[in-house]
Amino acid sequence: MITKEEYKEVKDLYIENVKQIMLEQGGLFPHLTVFANHKKDKEDQPKTAIIHVPVSEEYMEDDDAKDEFVSDMMPLVYKVIKEDFVPYGIAWASEAWMRVADKDFDIKTSNYKDLPIKKEVLLISIEMEDVCEAYLYEIKRDGKQVTSDGNLADKLELNELEKMPAPISGRFTGLYKKLNK
Repeated sequence: MITKEEYKEVKDLYIENVKQIMLEQGGLFPHLTVFANHKKDKEDQPKTAIIHVPVSEEYMEDDDAKDEFVSDMMPLVYKVIKEDFVPYGIAWASEAWMRVADKDFDIKTSNYKDLPIKKEVLLISIEMEDVCEAYLYEIKRDGKQVTSDGNLADKLELNELEKMPAPISGRFTGLYKKLNK
């Protein structure tokens, strides 16, 4: 368990790191990040770890593939992580298409895919024992740029949107509690 101050520091560093990668590389590969402490430590102090789990494009192709990753692959990955680490949080970061519904949209009887796409966004969600937060940044693409490794990438601007209200839901949320059962 970490303190509120430690959580804020981890969260702020993670968000800034993800945004920096987006801006430098012109995009972001979908990935989960596990925040953990090493189990085996030579000192009395726990040594922290940040474990990035890239999600292969094959698992991002459609809803069924995403569900398969979350239900079948993620428990296997998490089991391996828990052999050497004690996880205390999970974050999800990805580019996404944002759809917006009117107040009278009935999510139970309607298909969300019928809603028009309004914006391209960077979605970041962070979960720990007593925390479940998400942040959205609108992505504005403006030409191309050369990256530090000499590749050509989109030039981006990220504009923070309102913090998403809790509780947030979706296939990549609730993983911390689900995987720590």
